Amino acid sequence: MKNRWFLPACLALLLMGCGGEKPLDPVKPGGKTPAETPENPDTPDTPAADPTTAGKGDVLPAWEEGWLDIHSINGGRGESFYYILPDGTTMLIDAAGAPPHELAVKKDPTNGGTPSRPSADISCGQVIVNYIKHFAPEVAGGKIDYFIASHYHGDHIGAWRDDWQTHYKWPLHPMGGFVVNGLPDVGTQIPIVKIIDRGDWGDTDGRCSADYIDAGGKKRYQNYMKFVEWTKSANGTVRETLKVGRNDQLVLLHHPEKYAGFSIRNVAASGDVWTGSGTGVNTTYVPSAAECKAHCSEWSINENIYSIAIWMNYGTFDYFTGGDIQYSGKSSHSWKDIEKPIAAAVNKKIEVMKASHHSTANTNSPELTATFKPDVVIASNWNEVQPNPATVKRFQSANPNVRFFVTNMVDSNLQTLAAEGIPSTAFSSLNGHVVVRVAPTTGKYWVFVLDDTDEQYRIKAKFGPYQSK
Repeated sequence: MKNRWFLPACLALLLMGCGGEKPLDPVKPGGKTPAETPENPDTPDTPAADPTTAGKGDVLPAWEEGWLDIHSINGGRGESFYYILPDGTTMLIDAAGAPPHELAVKKDPTNGGTPSRPSADISCGQVIVNYIKHFAPEVAGGKIDYFIASHYHGDHIGAWRDDWQTHYKWPLHPMGGFVVNGLPDVGTQIPIVKIIDRGDWGDTDGRCSADYIDAGGKKRYQNYMKFVEWTKSANGTVRETLKVGRNDQLVLLHHPEKYAGFSIRNVAASGDVWTGSGTGVNTTYVPSAAECKAHCSEWSINENIYSIAIWMNYGTFDYFTGGDIQYSGKSSHSWKDIEKPIAAAVNKKIEVMKASHHSTANTNSPELTATFKPDVVIASNWNEVQPNPATVKRFQSANPNVRFFVTNMVDSNLQTLAAEGIPSTAFSSLNGHVVVRVAPTTGKYWVFVLDDTDEQYRIKAKFGPYQSK
């Protein structure tokens, strides 16, 4: 399937981009079918009026006011989460744009990616666009209220290197001069009201990573900035730097007075971390911008530690997402463990957590997992080594009843996990879009797994209700 997008000036460009496998029956760790998956939609916990009554094979019902939706959109090429907040305010965190595995492996046979969803014939940005257009509430008015770039890596904002353009043939925007991939693919089709990121890098106010001196890293950041400048002019988009420690930047825009129990706390960005008290911020945990710029190569500063992290609270329900935060490298530089101060700041149990850095080996530290003890972990994967066995074991150690929902599990990694004592039955799902739907007032929530081999958004499995505490 090929998709077209249109500019106001009637210019059209053909987009190119990024199959499906039979899923295993969803099970809890230990291989037992979850007791929390009622098939009867008429139970007292799921009244007929709520949007959780559909079951396997049905199209997921639309969001309803008062509910909180968390959608992990799976295109197989990175990470993208779409949120519909209780009053219909919308937020997109990241817009995946890594090269489609099917093409990347032809260029580099050692590429260890996962299959593109639903196929390599549709760009990942278009997958995100189609998904949002299907689920967006009417009150959104065809726009995205907030877009958050967790950090400046291609699997989160759109990949780009000089030598890739010929191979992957991503189109060049004729008016903005940027490559249309990832975020630009989304933002040229759905207007974004506000873009929030970790700020500029390389100047006296923003910390740079080793990407700053890498030709490909610079090109990717420049492409992002070209898109930002274009959408500011074309759509009136506002760009802001995340205000660490604050809970009044990401707010409900339509009826905040109706949902006083909802809030989003900005926990970390660009190496600054909330102290956990009021709006206090620790700005010295990571060396200063000047020091980072002077030593970014020598210190091998990874862009991941600068990721934006937020904590979302809705009554008794808590959710955490932290981009690609990690803890590796702390033996040489203690501040590379950015998870330590983040865990200390939030310092509470979390119901649902996005696995940091796609659940690779260098993240989701013992300190972080032991503090959060999540009941549900969503692992948004796009590489054959994700999730990593050691990471899975850390989550299981912190909470033996944790439920894993994996967007892309390949056979080779199932074998690796099994060799480490982690059977496929340790995961509630192995592939698909993952949707968490939180009920108003009660703290109950459901998890839906949607078929990602087409764009019908049919339910493959349904879990819950679970009770947040």
